[in-house]
Amino acid sequence: MSFLDTFYQKINGCYFAFLGAGTSLLSIFIAYILFIQVDPSFTIFTHFISDLGDGPNGSNLVFNIGIIIGSFISIFFYIFLTKFLINHDGNTLLSGLGLIFGIVSFIGGLLVGSFPSATAPLAHRVGALMSFGGSFFISIFYSLAELTTPNFNKKVAVLGFLIAPFPIMFLLTYLFLHFPGINSTIPIFIEWLSYFTRMAWIFTQSIYIYKLQLEKKNIS
Repeated sequence: MSFLDTFYQKINGCYFAFLGAGTSLLSIFIAYILFIQVDPSFTIFTHFISDLGDGPNGSNLVFNIGIIIGSFISIFFYIFLTKFLINHDGNTLLSGLGLIFGIVSFIGGLLVGSFPSATAPLAHRVGALMSFGGSFFISIFYSLAELTTPNFNKKVAVLGFLIAPFPIMFLLTYLFLHFPGINSTIPIFIEWLSYFTRMAWIFTQSIYIYKLQLEKKNIS
């Protein structure tokens, strides 16, 4: 038995999804509450998510630390998901590609949390590109891998295809902000939409797999 098998026997890999996504969501919520104590104008139509990383009243620290910790925890879920699909006869290449882009997204999250946009704009943008670009490929490759996995729920599998366009739409609309006279409302909202749908995808995947594990345990 490999080290990873032993590790995930002791700690269910689904827990990392709950904890990683939960940490990210909680840090954003707390940072938002701290931010609006000083500037109540903050909404999902007026401010980018990363604006919390430069925010007042300690919101920047909460956001940046939360993003780093959440990204670090989540990579353990991607490793678990990859092993789960391969162990259930899913396509090894597609599952592996999903993990590779999970690592890319993880590194992007570290950069975003470590380099706020106001003080290190280039590093922050590279991190955002890796995070959102990685999110697109994560959704695509894991969905394809799940469709090749026998008895994997097809409705759960295709969810990745439904959310995949949002990070690409954000990156494309964000580029247009460099042109004068372009309203920022659309890319701002799409960024939030991309983030929340990604969190929903992570929760859906982990809940579904956790239920499968419980069913298998009850049968045995």
